[in-house]
Amino acid sequence: MKKKLALILAAITALSVTAGCSGDKASSSASEAAPAASSKAASADTAASGDPVKFLVYACVSGGTSESGRQCTLAAETAQWYINEKLGGFPSLGGRPIQIEVLDSTSDAATATLPLERALSAGGYTSVIGNSNSSIALTMLPILEKYKVPTVTGAAANKAVSEQGCSFVFQPAATSSSFIPTQLDFLAEYADLIGKDVKDLKLGLLYSNDAWGTDQSNNTRTQVAERGLNLVSDEGYEGSSFTDATPLITKIQNAGVDVILPSAYPNDLKLIFTAMNTLNYHPLVVGGGAAMTWPSLYKDLGDNVNGLTSVDSWCWDQKGATENTGWMEMNAYYEEKNNEFLAGQGGPTLFSIMLAYEAVENAKSDDPVAVRDELRKLNKDNSKWFGVINGDGDFDDTTGLNTGSRAIILQWQNGKPTSIYPPEYATGVVLNPDTMKPFTLS
Repeated sequence: MKKKLALILAAITALSVTAGCSGDKASSSASEAAPAASSKAASADTAASGDPVKFLVYACVSGGTSESGRQCTLAAETAQWYINEKLGGFPSLGGRPIQIEVLDSTSDAATATLPLERALSAGGYTSVIGNSNSSIALTMLPILEKYKVPTVTGAAANKAVSEQGCSFVFQPAATSSSFIPTQLDFLAEYADLIGKDVKDLKLGLLYSNDAWGTDQSNNTRTQVAERGLNLVSDEGYEGSSFTDATPLITKIQNAGVDVILPSAYPNDLKLIFTAMNTLNYHPLVVGGGAAMTWPSLYKDLGDNVNGLTSVDSWCWDQKGATENTGWMEMNAYYEEKNNEFLAGQGGPTLFSIMLAYEAVENAKSDDPVAVRDELRKLNKDNSKWFGVINGDGDFDDTTGLNTGSRAIILQWQNGKPTSIYPPEYATGVVLNPDTMKPFTLS
């Protein structure tokens, strides 16, 4: 059975596993660190004492996107187990263990800076991981610059996160500017499989009016127009007041939409698919990532998820992951411990932690500025963990954006996502959603 994590409201969930302790047990405690004069001073003190190197995972543990925080928390537990039990902590620092703490940002970008400011002002953190919610990641940037602590942003997909001039942000996952071309390339290939011209398909946009959803929709409009595709419906909604999708789905159905391109969160998707079933309306769905790829979708829809497709920055069986022995060891641990696949918020959180871990090892220091400088040097050629990510990875020297990241298309098959496109990154093939068998070419 999946182990439930104790969460203390307005506190840090400390996932403390020191070297020599059992790696599958996490403890919860509030952070009581005394304020440090500087990150560098804290680093010198901990190095002398052999105390853990502290990473902070900043995630939406509570609120409307708490499923994201749940995945990030489970990924943090997995990383801590692997680093301490399999890698021996930080060999370059004399075997000091890692301690990964999960701090609840809540799901509200308006107040999300407060917990982070409190934590970083106390000092002692070498790296922050997240926030995977782009709206919240944007609010973090002045605080990261103020306290000079680097962050690796997990699944945050809005390119604006790395365009604000913050010198302590690193954005490894594919952004929306990569999502949309991959989505539309796949749609063209799918149209060929069903014997249609992609330009004859009527497309409908459906998106949450937040930073991520708006970025997705803006990119989609631009690229749909450039390709001469037929966008006949364009509908946004306010997540905070979204309680019934029937009016939106009715408008989309009345527009004759053949393919819906949704960018939505778990509760929203449940409303959307409920309305589609009520109206007996079953267009092709090519999702925009996020909740379209999460275990919660299967919990809400059961076997009705099979055949659904989505773009994302991550799928558990993409080639970069399956070809990395260490990664697959973490994947096996995660699945056995949590009885679910490593999903679209957990995977990027895990590889973000491993990139930061690698930077500490290369710096031979837990000083945040030194770690920031080593993160800048990482790329697919010199990093064990960059290769897990799709594309030819490299952090831009100025912005921290992974300029080589590429998105992937997955399809739900047998209650679990499988990577299906593009072939250079995927390990599976697209199935006909009506039969769940491979397409037969005439």
